[in-house]
Parts: sequence; C-alpha cells; structure tokens
Amino acid sequence: MPDDERMMLIGFRPEEERLILARNNPDNARYVVVLVHGIGGGFLAVDKIQGQAESLHGRIAAGQDERDVSVITWADYTVPESAADARDPSHAAAATGQFAGFLAALPVTAKHGRYGKAARVVVVARGYGGLVAGLTARDHGLTADALVFLGCAGVGVQSASELRFGGPVYAASAGGDGTPDGVHGPRPDSPGFGATPLRSGPLSFQDDPFVRYLPSLRKIVFGRL
Repeated sequence: MPDDERMMLIGFRPEEERLILARNNPDNARYVVVLVHGIGGGFLAVDKIQGQAESLHGRIAAGQDERDVSVITWADYTVPESAADARDPSHAAAATGQFAGFLAALPVTAKHGRYGKAARVVVVARGYGGLVAGLTARDHGLTADALVFLGCAGVGVQSASELRFGGPVYAASAGGDGTPDGVHGPRPDSPGFGATPLRSGPLSFQDDPFVRYLPSLRKIVFGRL
C-alpha cells in the first residue's frame, strides 16, 4: 500500500489545535469508522489517538483487504482537556455544524473513489465525543449507518427518539473519559434511553478503550448486528 494511503491528514488547523486523521483513504473504502474522542483526545494527544486508530483498523480489517476499511479520527473541535472543561456543552455545540457537514461530504467524495459509491459509515463517539455526536444528530441529523456511544455520561438528549437519525444506536457504559455523569442528560446506556446495550470484555494492557468492544464493533461495522 502506498504511504499516502496509510495515514492521511485530511484536516488540520494548528492555530486552533484541530485535526482530522484517516487510516486509509475513506473515499476508497467499503467501511468507514469515524471516531470522536472526548477529554484529552485532541490535537495535544495526536500520538495516542493515531495509535488507537491504527490498532482499531488492524483488528477490524483482519482477514480481508485492509483498504476496504478506513478509520477516521475526527478532532476538528475544541476538545476539553479536563472533567471541569467537559461540564461546558459549548465546545460540543459549536462543533455540530462542522461535524454534520463532514459526514454529509463522505458519500459525495466517495463517488470518485475506488468503488464509486458511498461506504457504510459507523460513528463511534467516546465520552464527551458523545455529546458532539448527540447534539449533531439532534440539531442537524447524522449522515451515517450506525451510531455507537462508548462511556458517554450524557449526549444532549433525553432519549434516542430525539436524535434525527434513522439507523441503530448502540451504547456501553465502560470506557468513559471522565466527563461527569448527569451534566448533559441521562447516560445513553441507561434503561429507557432506547439504545441497544453492548457487552464489554476485559480492558487491554494498553488501556485502549475500543479493544473491549471489538467483537461487537466488528459486527456493527460490517452490518451484522
């Protein structure tokens, strides 16, 4: 695989400490995972989030053409750096238009890619990133095939029915980022929210929040769950 197809910088605003990384060109993929991190998962932690994207890509794409899977890390917003910062919903609210536009553009640009059609897109939002995804879905709609909330303390709505999103919604309690519970609404894994719960396995020695949900994530990405 050419080096420029392996890890791509597809969005970069250094003056605002924002970036978008992609493991493989999403225009040439059949399956695209969009990661939205929360506390400490932005520009200042680029090595960590790049490593997690690389690891997740390798595990999901195992056993098939690795070009078919692209993992995007979307950190094109002011990512909170502490639990105190994460109490402020304005960081997420300011990101909704940008995130909605990014997702809407994926099927458009994919028409010029390897398959000439849109990929299956799964948004995986962790911690405060769930508030970004939740408010985006509430206010603009979410252009994706599935939405996964991992360890989100609240996603800006009282139930999944308030999301302008027609695909399945999944949620798990473990693997949060330290965002205080209750400040942005009920946890999406709570009874009555309306999300399908995910069961977690043991945390890896690398403290990778995605490893414990890998069996479920693979099924969701490939449309088997």
